[in-house]
Amino acid sequence: MNKAMKKAGIKEKYYHTGDVIMNYVAGRPNGTPLVFIPGQSVTWEEYTLIMPILAAKFQVFAVTLRGHGKSSWTPGQYSFNNLGKDMTAFLKGVVGKPAIVAGNSSGGVLTSWLAANSPELVKAIVLEDPPLFRCEWPNIKGTLVFDIFLDYARMAVAGGGGFSSHVLNSMERMANLPKGVMDMKFPPKLIMKFIAWTIAMQQAFSPGSPIDLKMLPPPARIMIRGASQFDGNFSRAFVEGTMGVDFDHATTLAKITQPILFLHANWFMIQGRLLGALDDNDVARVRSLVKGPWKYVRMNCGHGIPMEAPVEEAKEISSWINEYVK
Repeated sequence: MNKAMKKAGIKEKYYHTGDVIMNYVAGRPNGTPLVFIPGQSVTWEEYTLIMPILAAKFQVFAVTLRGHGKSSWTPGQYSFNNLGKDMTAFLKGVVGKPAIVAGNSSGGVLTSWLAANSPELVKAIVLEDPPLFRCEWPNIKGTLVFDIFLDYARMAVAGGGGFSSHVLNSMERMANLPKGVMDMKFPPKLIMKFIAWTIAMQQAFSPGSPIDLKMLPPPARIMIRGASQFDGNFSRAFVEGTMGVDFDHATTLAKITQPILFLHANWFMIQGRLLGALDDNDVARVRSLVKGPWKYVRMNCGHGIPMEAPVEEAKEISSWINEYVK
């Protein structure tokens, strides 16, 4: 935990839902609860840069979902419905009153699940570039992130090369994506090979410990720390379609009546496949289904909004709450 988090009074804790253990961080009770849900492969650390900005006005929380970091790993039991039950238990047992819930990427899809299925616990929602409709099976095959999820899934297979292979192959591929979709700088390939070898050695002698490459910029460093503590079976549930069993995005969105702040990051089409979370037509479809007050903001940044544009996002959240959330 960095100095800004500590100075803001944010502390690391654990909660047992009755099914899994959830690792999370919580700030002082300075106002309305604001709960952050990270995207796939990252822990609560995804919100390291934005939480200190908002901690004086809100009681901030950020969770680590099952299959990630220090929370329970449950291969074969990863689904949005199970994640929704985990978060419902967390909101009841830890937060204790209606909260504003924000989620990035698949965490945003999960935020939609919560608004629809546990409305008494959710006061308003912030959707940070959620792949609504796009991560449903088989639509996910039409996205370039599907290839990255396949790489993550291989990490969980004996002989799949582990995390060091993922860094060398998938991370390099992410680094070469068009600027603005995954706007994170990684070293040249020769240095990446040395990093991958270093990671392999560290994991051989200290299995289970997070990989922290301090020479990298904070967003890339956070991503690697998270991915080095990630169960690739979580991604396998997406590529095999089991993550979304008995969970329909359109049906879920039609139940949402709470105020919504929708933050949309950059996206491109490459050879007929989407690079990004969702395109403008997908956003229009989301807007047509939800019933709550709506504010849309186009963010000129990559998919990891809370890591890449924390100051801008904090301003958008604060102004939206003042205008839309009673």
